[in-house]
Amino acid sequence: MKAGKISYAGVGVAVGGVIGFLGVMVGWFKYAYPVGNGSVTVTLSGTADWTGTVAMAAAFGAFAFGGAYVLLQDPQLRRITGVLGAVCAAFLLIMSLSGFGRISEAIGAPTTVFTTAAGLGLAISFAGGVTAMVGSFLTSREILAAGPVVASEAPSAPSAPVEPVEA
Repeated sequence: MKAGKISYAGVGVAVGGVIGFLGVMVGWFKYAYPVGNGSVTVTLSGTADWTGTVAMAAAFGAFAFGGAYVLLQDPQLRRITGVLGAVCAAFLLIMSLSGFGRISEAIGAPTTVFTTAAGLGLAISFAGGVTAMVGSFLTSREILAAGPVVASEAPSAPSAPVEPVEA
């Protein structure tokens, strides 16, 4: 990476992580039950189910590794953070997708008649996962385009043996 150039791919991973985290906090699950002539709607954050907890951790990871990908100059460290950011982005996307299928498990057994639905936060986390995945695909393109990383040269051994000095 050239000095002074921002990696927008890394920014995409970091922004996707932030969006995913906000989605988990906004609310993944909601249910409504009748009261009188109306209904009461209750919204639960994503951490009410294990999928939301894993998605929140993955969102933190995507943000951290995406930011590190942007800030670091060492090519080997950038490769590592790019791969780890892609792993976190994949977990964020998979967990938000599996959250759609676990709505009834997250809410629990009904004590009365109520309706369940996916909350807005679940869609927001999904969008964050997609954004982070697109950013991670772009980081992998940057990594592959950079070519192989040559290990830094280690100090070479002295060419002639050194004689011990006696006092």
